[in-house]
Amino acid sequence: MICDKTFFGLGILAFLAALIPDAYAYIDPGSGSVIIQLIIGGLVGIGITIKIYWHKIKFKVQEKFSKH
Repeated sequence: MICDKTFFGLGILAFLAALIPDAYAYIDPGSGSVIIQLIIGGLVGIGITIKIYWHKIKFKVQEKFSKH
């Protein structure tokens, strides 16, 4: 039931977004810098998360195979 309401709401939102006229906006250097920082920060965060979990997975696999 909640899923149906969510999809309906997203469908209405997408329809209304399609009706918005052109904004004639631009991205200034400050906004571009923030976007680049977000991308770099996200990539670094993903890399650190993979590094942390990689060591845990590696430890579990080594532990399992060393018992046999």
